[in-house]
Amino acid sequence: MLKQLSFLGPSYVGAFFSVFFICPFILSAQESGLDGILDEYHLAGMSVVTRCGDEISIEHHAGLRDIGNKLPVDSTTTYRVASISKAVVALLAAKLVEQGVIEYDMPIGNYLEDPPFHPAHPNLDITLGHLLSHRSGIRDGSGYGDFLNDTYAAIPDVPQLASVLSEGGTHYTSDMWGASPPGEWFQYANLNYGVAATVLESATGMRFDLLMTEMLFAPYGLDAGFKVQDLQDIGSLAVLYRQVNGAWAPQADNHGGIMPDGVDWTQYVPGTNALGFAPQGGLRIGARDLSILARLWSHGSAPDAEGLPLTFLGAESLGQLLAPQWSYDGSNGNNYYGLFNQWSNGLHLAASGWGDDSVIPELDMNPMPGHPGEAYGLISDAYATPDGSWNCVFITNGKWDGYTSGPASAFYAVEQAVFEALRDDAVACVAAEVTEVPSIPVTVLGSPRSGDTLVQIQVGAGFQGVFEFVLRDSAGRVTSSDAVDAPDGGGRAMLHTHALKPGIHMGTLSAQGGAMFSRFVFLVPG
Repeated sequence: MLKQLSFLGPSYVGAFFSVFFICPFILSAQESGLDGILDEYHLAGMSVVTRCGDEISIEHHAGLRDIGNKLPVDSTTTYRVASISKAVVALLAAKLVEQGVIEYDMPIGNYLEDPPFHPAHPNLDITLGHLLSHRSGIRDGSGYGDFLNDTYAAIPDVPQLASVLSEGGTHYTSDMWGASPPGEWFQYANLNYGVAATVLESATGMRFDLLMTEMLFAPYGLDAGFKVQDLQDIGSLAVLYRQVNGAWAPQADNHGGIMPDGVDWTQYVPGTNALGFAPQGGLRIGARDLSILARLWSHGSAPDAEGLPLTFLGAESLGQLLAPQWSYDGSNGNNYYGLFNQWSNGLHLAASGWGDDSVIPELDMNPMPGHPGEAYGLISDAYATPDGSWNCVFITNGKWDGYTSGPASAFYAVEQAVFEALRDDAVACVAAEVTEVPSIPVTVLGSPRSGDTLVQIQVGAGFQGVFEFVLRDSAGRVTSSDAVDAPDGGGRAMLHTHALKPGIHMGTLSAQGGAMFSRFVFLVPG
């Protein structure tokens, strides 16, 4: 067995940090448990990362990312993490909601030129919130597979969403919709996220992959993307496996270390059909970087590409993302064999108390926001405590004899074994009550537009006197700087800028003299 195991202490200190915390060195009482899981469950390879506050407390890699070439899993290994991709879509949607670019409760017809309507309930609107919480009425019916394959094959001239969701469409089948009206019934469906991603494109005028990279992946320095070509090193991408006729058989991402030619997206019109980017399951990312995203969807802030705290979501926006939108009552949806019992605006709320969905044994904190994934032989999990103080990531690229249920919950037995092995780490982190002085949150109010020269912000308590403001574009170039008076009694301040250009912008607020207080990111739609 090839294995890498590392324990990382605090990785940065300095005067320019808006967050300083003391993360205890967590002794790995479960190290032997993690060591044995690869062999006991006959896995091809695996990665496990836990994060206490902003610091990694456990990082464990074992097995092979490429069996044919005998390449080990290590800290640089990336995986196609399947449906955890949906949680990342929801995270970006929450940011756009915060900026006022989109709204959870707004009919998607306000964003799409030809929006889908439930054929049995044509007078009822479908909202973005319905899509993110799987309550739209959309199903992955028998027409979905052909529509998805034809979308991939036709890029950039992809078929319209109406082809599969409107009666009379080329790919439409009667089982593409359930019987219940939008908003009433939970049915997990991949197509919800294809429609949601198309809404994000239409509202921003940006291609889904570029929006993700520029607004989320690049600011946090993540080696991630919804296209293989977005990765830094194709050789680090794990092959996904199943056992077929007594041998490991590659199922996906078997590129042999050679970057495949990508399709030409330049003529694609954003807002047409974003399923070609596989927002429902096509994200490639490593375990360490995925734990950054789990920190964001549970805490709102995480270290950026330079190791400095960067706020992505303010407290109110984070609360909206995490607020339960559906809870299983025994008759209002399909709870997927007891696993899915509560859902927010895009996140599975595990350990909900509503069913057989516990994550970490004996950790009395619930619910735990996150998402599981399963495809092409891979399974994956990323979950966090409700306060964001601890999170865990588990990914395996294949299991020899398939996945079976376990005794403790609706998660698979191997997932339960990992969760059990991580219990001491989670309990120690929570009990330590990691001392944290949070960065002062900043929320951009309204939706800044191209050409604007004023940006209004909402600032949390803490700023006093005059402070300095610096604005940079996505390439890191300074576009504006100014001295700004302390916010008014309502915490609002007005920032004077040069005429804003479309794209991603990153702002820094600091007290005079250079001590950093807060950093934030926002989008100016095209």
